[in-house]
Amino acid sequence: MSAEALPTSLALLRLMTGMWLAQAISVAAKFGVADLLGSGPKGPDELARATGTHTPSLYRVLRALASVGVFREDEDGRFCLTPLAEPLRSDAPASLRSFAIMLGEEWHWRAWGDLPNSVQTGQSAFEHLYGITNFEYWTRNPEAAAIFDQAMTSRSAEENQAVISAYDFSTIETLVDVGGGHGSFLVSILQAASAMRGILFDRPHVVAGATQQIQSAGLQGRCEVMAGNFFDSVPKGADAYILKKVIHDWGDVRQAARPLDAGVDPRRQGAYGGRARHAPERGWVRGERLHPDRGSCQRH
Repeated sequence: MSAEALPTSLALLRLMTGMWLAQAISVAAKFGVADLLGSGPKGPDELARATGTHTPSLYRVLRALASVGVFREDEDGRFCLTPLAEPLRSDAPASLRSFAIMLGEEWHWRAWGDLPNSVQTGQSAFEHLYGITNFEYWTRNPEAAAIFDQAMTSRSAEENQAVISAYDFSTIETLVDVGGGHGSFLVSILQAASAMRGILFDRPHVVAGATQQIQSAGLQGRCEVMAGNFFDSVPKGADAYILKKVIHDWGDVRQAARPLDAGVDPRRQGAYGGRARHAPERGWVRGERLHPDRGSCQRH
């Protein structure tokens, strides 16, 4: 039965239990099951030996995933890759393995479990649980920070190309990627705009992991790495500043953007966040997911 044909209550139930599948996908990603299946089908015993896991438990997780098209079980009880499972491979062109691993980390799902408190009080669930912001947590916990940074990079491949196709960067001579992580977005832009120079700007422990990616792309002569906190200041004098999936972390967009307005040429101050292919009109560009258009509340 297709999702469209499901009774409303069952369709809702499928959404409600989505966290179960998300955790199962994270487990498969953490133990590298898709990588192991890259060479061909394998049975649960072989997979359990390779991953150091409990065979019956791993088998149940893989069967659950196979029921929704992530992996397939053959008549001999062996599992193989499916199109949905391919992005869980580490070497997949648009690999989501790191992002799947992050979703299963305790510091991530515990914060979602505290959502009721956030709705009641307006307080960050993460800060309520841990007493510090998520950025402070990652600074104090390098292993968690590495998982988060790898997850953000893994999500970026397809998003980067979508932004580059929709936005004209050709008039920009120097672009600062604020909160640019390991630099995959800025690298993609620089590869598409051969005359541009770039500055990657993020927290010190984050940009420390960017050098290899920039050098691998052969862009070390056109891309500078700078560390800092954009709430304090940003590199000055660039033609444009871009923030991809950053502004949504703060409710007051203008407050978050104030340091950018201080850094950009006054003739270009402001923001542009449109869909069409335009050059930046006013100095800084933001890349965020758009909400769907509002509809009618009339019952059908």
